[in-house]
Amino acid sequence: MKRNSLLLLTAVLLSGCGPSPDVEAMKSGLIKSGMPADQATCYAETAGKTVDGEPYNYMAELMNAGLPENEASNKARRKYSAEFRKPLIEARKECVKAEQK
Repeated sequence: MKRNSLLLLTAVLLSGCGPSPDVEAMKSGLIKSGMPADQATCYAETAGKTVDGEPYNYMAELMNAGLPENEASNKARRKYSAEFRKPLIEARKECVKAEQK
């Protein structure tokens, strides 16, 4: 009985233990890739609420290393799945003005 409880507790704890989205890294990566600061802040905060930390942080790392946003997003999509991009598309619609791509 104790062993089953311990296994269940361990599984529950491990399932929620992933990195948190690093909003500041994403914001600086977006600015570095050419997005205006106000739009970058909105986009980073909005996406950070719905995107898992690992692909979000990977994309931010790529942009901070010099990749444009679209290339970083595509690399993250290939590594983590197409589902990762859906919340990013919604954040972009909400925060980024039409002339910014």
